[in-house]
Amino acid sequence: MVADQQTNRTRESRSTIDPAHVLTPTQLLAAVLVLLVVSVPAFIAGAATTTSPGWVPAMFAVAAVRDVPLALVFVYRLLTKHRQQITSDAVYERAVLQVPHASRALDESLTQAGVDTEGLVTGTATADQQVRTALEQLEAVMSILRDRAAEGAVPPDVELNLARALMAERRWAEAAEHFDRYVSQVDADWEVHYVRGVAHANTRGGPPSDLSAWRAYNDAIALLPDDADPNSTARLFTYRGAMAKRLGKYDQAEADLQLARRHATANYEITDIAYNLASVYAMAGRRDEALTELRTLRDRGGINVVHGHLDDYFSTLRRDPEFRQITGT
Repeated sequence: MVADQQTNRTRESRSTIDPAHVLTPTQLLAAVLVLLVVSVPAFIAGAATTTSPGWVPAMFAVAAVRDVPLALVFVYRLLTKHRQQITSDAVYERAVLQVPHASRALDESLTQAGVDTEGLVTGTATADQQVRTALEQLEAVMSILRDRAAEGAVPPDVELNLARALMAERRWAEAAEHFDRYVSQVDADWEVHYVRGVAHANTRGGPPSDLSAWRAYNDAIALLPDDADPNSTARLFTYRGAMAKRLGKYDQAEADLQLARRHATANYEITDIAYNLASVYAMAGRRDEALTELRTLRDRGGINVVHGHLDDYFSTLRRDPEFRQITGT
């Protein structure tokens, strides 16, 4: 008899829910589902076994039928109106609070390392150990937010700092992704679109990344101030022309590159324009114009860049004796 009483008490402790322990919407959701599993069979059993008074079986049956939709409505309310409370947890909330601090630390480390727009564009910016450490800390916090599908909780300036640091680390595709998220949230200036274009271009993911780079350069040109440095203007048109070249739009590439030449005064811009024009002319079958540009490139000391593209841009000329004489191949 004592053993039976202990067994009954054990069953009762397992099947009952202590209201004092239901503290969060998630626990409440679990409690509702437990009650649903327990109550519906109990109502059905009551309807099947109870005989008097006569109206009781009908009430049990009605309760069993109504219990399910009422529970579903309650669960729906929890998953919609109280979704934020259900999905929140201590780790997530702590990560949200840590993101701004980690982002500021990364921004400060980038400044101390001298990472700027020019360095990111030309590829001379490098991430030192302090930048890498700050980047790892911010990425660790961001991984928590991503695991909980909470990308919307990331402020735009965090996306920008991540993009700059990743670009300094030559992680082009990841940098481009964060630049895209940044410009989708704010009205970015021309320099951000400029660097975003370089990130997409350096990804070298084929037509999709080339097209994304072309669009970014186009946005940068549209926002370029009237008093911008002429060589910056030349470089933007050169880079957009280079993307048009990759996409096989040779007429558009030539137009951009010739426009860039009107602004260029620095040796980097002049040689880059000559190289890209030579590439366009070679692929378009315009041999004499390609050789003219290659002579300009040689005279400016930039002919070595051609050697890495003998199998693509200059494949039609690689056996041409005059081409080989100019390029020293």
